[in-house]
Amino acid sequence: MFAHELAAAGLRGRETEAAYAACGRYLRRRNSAAFPVVRFLLPPGKRPYYDAVLAFRGYADAVLDTRAHSLHERAERFDALRHEALRRLDRGAAATAGTGAGPVTAEAVLICRALAHTVRTWDMDPEGIRRFLRTLRSDQDTCAYATFEDLELHLRSVSGDMSIEVNTLLEPVDDEATVKAVALGYGVSMLEFLDDIAEDAALGRVYLPLADLERHGLSRDDLATAAARQQMTPPLKEAVRFEADRVRRFFRLADGWHRHVHPSGQELPRQCLELGRTVLSELIRDDYDIFRRRRSTRLLSAARAGGTTACSYLRTLRHRRVHPHRIPRTPAQRTGGNGRRA
Repeated sequence: MFAHELAAAGLRGRETEAAYAACGRYLRRRNSAAFPVVRFLLPPGKRPYYDAVLAFRGYADAVLDTRAHSLHERAERFDALRHEALRRLDRGAAATAGTGAGPVTAEAVLICRALAHTVRTWDMDPEGIRRFLRTLRSDQDTCAYATFEDLELHLRSVSGDMSIEVNTLLEPVDDEATVKAVALGYGVSMLEFLDDIAEDAALGRVYLPLADLERHGLSRDDLATAAARQQMTPPLKEAVRFEADRVRRFFRLADGWHRHVHPSGQELPRQCLELGRTVLSELIRDDYDIFRRRRSTRLLSAARAGGTTACSYLRTLRHRRVHPHRIPRTPAQRTGGNGRRA
């Protein structure tokens, strides 16, 4: 994160600047696919808020997924993070920290502060954050989903609500923007489930709906065996093809999202959809073999994505000159500088 981005966002004060800077550092360290390339398709004044949304969700997910701690330790760390986030969302800094929820790291405090500040600045619905945290915690006891309808509850919390938050930053012009944003989030998440089948199976998790597996003659044991051997079977290939078709339908529904947001932010949803379709095309070229990752194919996809991102960035610069974007007043600005800190 750069100083001119904080200034463009109207972010002032040592604590506020430190909070948003921590989000940028975390995303760089995590090497997120959405950071730093895609963020540059946003106006500078929106990038810190975008970082806060991505950093919090990525951090919360990592707390529960890391193998550096035991299950009990992960649960304790997550509960502490959840408490810190919710107390800031619900009551701001007026709340007391000593609640016995467990230790919370300095980095987590900063990320939660930036998130709460973003939610209030952009008038986002905090229920999406609460739902996300509830889902992550309950998913620790969930290893499979019976139907897609069951999985969709997970998708809404993990990817749908985040897409809605990003959509808010893009300044939607109608309700159709929300529908398309959620569809893209679902499609990208389903692609990630396909890509992580082996890793999830090793952890005893199955994100593909069990009904879909059964439809193609697969059991959980069959899937686990194929994943352990890194070997595709005809039934598994058909199941992957079935889910890829679902991803394609989500992307079709998401098509045109960029036309339903302010022109200054149109290139971000356009490019995210393009990147998703690039990954889906790679999977199809590999004949739905999720265990095969040809180096040449990856390099080709990366080059194509880089080229389209560069074109999007040039279009973004033109849009910004013609269509100035809105940066809402921060909570402190709305109260004449005397508002509570995030």
